[in-house]
Amino acid sequence: MPLAPLALDNYDFPSLRAKGQIYVDKTSCIQQMLEEGTTYAFLARPRRFGKSLLLSTLAHLFGRANDDPFLDLDIAGYLPQVPQVPVVTLDMARITGHSPPAVRAALTHLVRDQACRAGLPASADATPWIALDNLFSHLQRRHGKFAVLVDEYDAPLTSLLTKPSFTPQDRQETQADLRDFYRTLKTWNSAIQFAFVTGIVQIASAGLFSALNNLRNLSSDPVYDTVCGFTEAEIDRFLRPHIDAAAQHFACTGEALRETLRRHYNGYRFSLVGEPVYNPISYLTALAHLTVPKRAQAIRLSEFPRPWADTGEPYFLFHLMQARGQTLQDVDYSAGSAQSALDLQRPTLNALMYQTGYLTLTREQGATRLDFPNLEVEASFQEELFCAYLGKPAGSDSPERARVRELSRALQRGDCEAAIACFDQILDRVSYTELEAESNFQIALHIVCAMARSVLRVATEVPSRRGRADAVVETADAVYVFELKLNQTLKAATDQIKARGYREKYAATGKRVMGIGLNFIKPKEAKGTWKSARGNYEWALLPLQDEA
Repeated sequence: MPLAPLALDNYDFPSLRAKGQIYVDKTSCIQQMLEEGTTYAFLARPRRFGKSLLLSTLAHLFGRANDDPFLDLDIAGYLPQVPQVPVVTLDMARITGHSPPAVRAALTHLVRDQACRAGLPASADATPWIALDNLFSHLQRRHGKFAVLVDEYDAPLTSLLTKPSFTPQDRQETQADLRDFYRTLKTWNSAIQFAFVTGIVQIASAGLFSALNNLRNLSSDPVYDTVCGFTEAEIDRFLRPHIDAAAQHFACTGEALRETLRRHYNGYRFSLVGEPVYNPISYLTALAHLTVPKRAQAIRLSEFPRPWADTGEPYFLFHLMQARGQTLQDVDYSAGSAQSALDLQRPTLNALMYQTGYLTLTREQGATRLDFPNLEVEASFQEELFCAYLGKPAGSDSPERARVRELSRALQRGDCEAAIACFDQILDRVSYTELEAESNFQIALHIVCAMARSVLRVATEVPSRRGRADAVVETADAVYVFELKLNQTLKAATDQIKARGYREKYAATGKRVMGIGLNFIKPKEAKGTWKSARGNYEWALLPLQDEA
């Protein structure tokens, strides 16, 4: 029996249902929301997490011409209680512009498009909020009630973070415009049957929804923490045949494949007691590849796909980190204020990483902290941070990535000389002004090794009984303990590894344990890039056995 098609790039609910594509049913969450009397709701989730499909489902629930697409879904019995009203859908991801007037023009065009759909004649309104007010007035006169769905409400603001042409005054002007635009929803409160707003981040400083005091935030509500994303139970219910087929092509058991997919794509939690969920686009894309024999074979020989990383990364995060000179060393993994609303004037790194999907809530020994949810997210973060560190465009490919792949293979086979040569070649492309201190080399080593696929773990400033190792890199077969020096001596590095017993704590791992001393010798008057100093480093390898 052929497998039902997977919906990889179709976020239109009625189209998906008409084509017989698999729809992971979230309508029980919608029904519960309506039964609780929710009229205005807000949900923050990372990009490519199913928000658009959720809004499409809501749009066709309230604006449905018939009940057919819903008849075999969980909400089917509740349909008579859901009123049919016109729906205004505002996709704010379409709002782009390099100046406040351009943003206002894009907003006006968005509203006019909705007005045309509602049969309202085109008008030359002075501002987008007046145009929106006129649209709502028209719908109320003709229908009495209507629904409003706002997708990616924060897109116009987060996109500004990457545009150097936008001055602080421009940002304030655009925030004020959006505030006036969204305030219209409050003005028509009595006529709005239902309103739902989605976005990536919860923005505080903009005060965009200050007038909407009845906007219910579902983002960290444990009742709705699985409204987007796939749970294990949903995968069993809707995707079991695809997993069984994929496991055959991948030459493993269904449970073994599920565990592999779990490590790559599961792990998001959106409340303190939340159930972990999978990223939908990543899971479905991987499953689609694995159900085709040749693609499954290719994955076995290379790596699992990273659909979220390839299509949904919020590059404004890396622009900000680059501008601040931040790296993974600056990440605070305590839960703290990660879930609180974001101040766009002074956004904290852990809040940005949490709300954009790079960090999620975890529970360890009864304590709540932040961590990467899965392998896809951690690897993609490292790669984009790597691009920022080298001054490369986010998402770009480069010779440095090839060097990282070579380094990964060298570490996997235990070839320390080749691995260090690759690291040196990568440093060739870094401006000497970025390598002013020993800590800069430590950060560079952390970023580069964290990207290497053969590396299971990498950590810096790793404590032992007598001190802290600069870096520890662990693969499946080996542990590499690094001590870095700048303008000192190689002997100083190797003596410190020996004297402080950095390698001893790994003796019981059953892996090869090697200490690597590295001393970088920077010219007194370096000009241009570090390439002017190519070859000015020395290193030595210390196997664990010399401790005896």
